[in-house]
Amino acid sequence: MFIKPFRIKSQTQLKGSERKKLRAELFQAYPSLTSNDLSKLMPNKEDVTLVRMYCYKGESVNVYQVQKDPLFFMVEKEKEIYPTVYLLWKCPDLMHTFTTHAHVIAILAGGADLMLPGIITKGEMNPHSYGKFEKGFPVAVNTTENKVPVAIGITAHSSMDMFMSGRHGKGVSILHVYGDQLWEMGTRSPPPKFGPPDIMLSGEDSLEKEDNIEEVVDFSETHEGEIIDEISRDQVTNALQELDLDDQTPDSLSSLSPEASPPQEETTQPTGPEVMDKLLLHCFLKAWKTSGKKVEVPILTSNFYRLHMIPACPDGASLDIKKSSYKKLSKFLNAMAKNELIQVKEFPKGIENITAVNWAHEDIKSFIVDKEETSIKPEVNKKDNSRTFIPPLIEEVNQVSGETVQFFKANGLSKGDVLSTAEVRSIVTEYIRSKGLQKEGQKTVNLDPLLHEAVVNRKEGYKETLRWDEIFSRVLGKMAPAVRITRHGSVPVIRKGKLEPIDLAVAKRSGNKKVTLVYNASIYGIDEAEFAHQIQVGVAASTSVGPAEHKPQGTTQVLIQGNQVAFVGKLLLETYHLPRKYIRGLELAGKSKK
Repeated sequence: MFIKPFRIKSQTQLKGSERKKLRAELFQAYPSLTSNDLSKLMPNKEDVTLVRMYCYKGESVNVYQVQKDPLFFMVEKEKEIYPTVYLLWKCPDLMHTFTTHAHVIAILAGGADLMLPGIITKGEMNPHSYGKFEKGFPVAVNTTENKVPVAIGITAHSSMDMFMSGRHGKGVSILHVYGDQLWEMGTRSPPPKFGPPDIMLSGEDSLEKEDNIEEVVDFSETHEGEIIDEISRDQVTNALQELDLDDQTPDSLSSLSPEASPPQEETTQPTGPEVMDKLLLHCFLKAWKTSGKKVEVPILTSNFYRLHMIPACPDGASLDIKKSSYKKLSKFLNAMAKNELIQVKEFPKGIENITAVNWAHEDIKSFIVDKEETSIKPEVNKKDNSRTFIPPLIEEVNQVSGETVQFFKANGLSKGDVLSTAEVRSIVTEYIRSKGLQKEGQKTVNLDPLLHEAVVNRKEGYKETLRWDEIFSRVLGKMAPAVRITRHGSVPVIRKGKLEPIDLAVAKRSGNKKVTLVYNASIYGIDEAEFAHQIQVGVAASTSVGPAEHKPQGTTQVLIQGNQVAFVGKLLLETYHLPRKYIRGLELAGKSKK
């Protein structure tokens, strides 16, 4: 539901009466939630924002956001309310949960549904192996490596029908999964690690025995094949290793689950408001003496905290604003402004920026950096807020398909696997040598039945031999071209065909005023809201991000007043370090005035 970008209709803060109504609906939907739990989830002093949106298929969805994280969403047509992964990381036992293998989650993130062979059950199959529920029952999905849920959906059948199906057919229709656009809407934190779930795998339940990943997931509703159709098992297994990263575990509301405490061997974190206040001040001052030396102001307060204060934190400690007496970053930075260390201004409305730094302040001048307290050195800043942007790795690959399937299956691969040209050449060469298909001194290769099927068209009839170079070109020609995009910290995405470049266009609006439009930036891992802000500051022109007109549904655009193609092109090339061949429309830049 949230795999592709959605269109926001409105954003409003809930009134007191509306909050009470929401609480009542949550109590009814999830009776295990106590009033104390809800008080922690939705503190009285925190605003609850209702975001009304349209998803890419036209579904009308209401999302309830608290402290930047979406916690619940309701599909208006069904009037059913579901938790997000952010909430389930705080309450991992809230829903009935199915377990699958970690590499399956990456495929679910591509838009697939979870099939019954992918659901791991305990012991021998019986009528209660899946639980007891009716069709359309809300469930969560976790992995064998971590009990916290990373996907939410509804059951495609009742528990009895699942048992009677003999492990065939669809199990869960996925609504929301870690890494989708709804997760991107929040703080983008990784899943906490609470250890493996309480389930024992028998040999017959092992997913590794499945020959075809399509038996475990269903691609029938994968956006008409626009984003991802088939992903190789090895590829997504490597990509999903990020689910096991030792990232900072969000410990707010961890008391809601008795099993949600971090492992005992982890380093004890500082506790208490006074200790956290001192740590905040320490990291604030250290940031200005290290990575913040070359910061160009104005800079978003959130970016300063994320890119400079957090890397300045000493080893064995972690920053948590909520554990301090300030509770919010804005209050802490306003306190620093009152002490005349910095200046903070709000522009545009609702967005705070650090606009000046008092380098002559005694606290900054007297602070001494201990280089031994942090093993990970902060990066030196370059030009702007995207200085830490890591360009995606874009690889032109070949997808196993058509007449090459049987040949590659004999070499340990399956339909949908992607290979670079060098990998294809290596596999073909090794196969020919291992089968002894080339006689010494000859330049041609004898074709066995598998190789013949892969390289010879039926209309050509039977061919006994082919040259080396001809075999390579024919194998590559019969594979489907694709592009593999690997973003830092994200699951690789396979796109069939050629990759759409970032498209720059200049259009006219009322009053014969020109505007610059930027399409497809999100494909390359660019945060369009931050990108628009950088352009706004750089050229002093108003910008906006929204759905694109006269484009496929789900496409978003960045709109800038005036012809700003030259600045946008320079930003993409020099700051985001994207290859020129992936940017279209640079020739539309206005002629510079002499």
